[in-house]
Formats: sequence, structure tokens, C-alpha cells
Amino acid sequence: MADNYRDDHKAMIDSLVLGMPGVKGSKAFGYPAYKVNGKIFAFVGGGGMILKLGERRVQEVVASRPACKVFEVTDGVYWQAWLNIDHADSEDFVGDLDLIEEAVGFVAGQ
Repeated sequence: MADNYRDDHKAMIDSLVLGMPGVKGSKAFGYPAYKVNGKIFAFVGGGGMILKLGERRVQEVVASRPACKVFEVTDGVYWQAWLNIDHADSEDFVGDLDLIEEAVGFVAGQ
């Protein structure tokens, strides 16, 4: 299961998040993950990145961004507070920096 992510996506996401104040690299369920204040706010898996934003905010983003959907853990099992962002090109994650920063703030405030 933990081999189900793209190294190019991880490298791009590393470059976007690891310089943020308080953010550290980690693991979640064997996947590359990112923490703030010891809590996971994002991880790399499948074809993209998964961010914790809260249920209401996830629904808002899903309605407005085509690359985004509610994170499906396994077939038919969804984590409603987690947003899955899939991009074919790793460079496209640069356009999600606002959501990454929002996830850091959301988790840091919990």
C-alpha cells in the first residue's frame, strides 16, 4: 500500500511544504506525510496529495476545483474532512499552495 504514490509528486510537495514554519516530514500509514504541531495535515498517496481541511471546507473546494474530491480511503469509505487533489503534472501542485497553507492553519489551530 505505501508504494502507491508518485516520487515526482512527493518531491514537488516536499519543496512546497518543508520550508514552512513548524512543518516536518513524517509518515502516515506508510505514506510520506507532513505534520505541524505533531499533527498530520497532509500526505502523499495515489495520484496526488491529501489535505485535512474539515468537512464543510472540503465540500466547498470539491464544488469549485475539478482536480479535487473527498478522500476515498478504500472503495466506498470516505474521510469527509480530507481533500484529495490529483494532478497528472507535479508542477500543478504549486497552484494548490493556498489550500496547503489553509490545511497547515486548520490543523495547527486544532
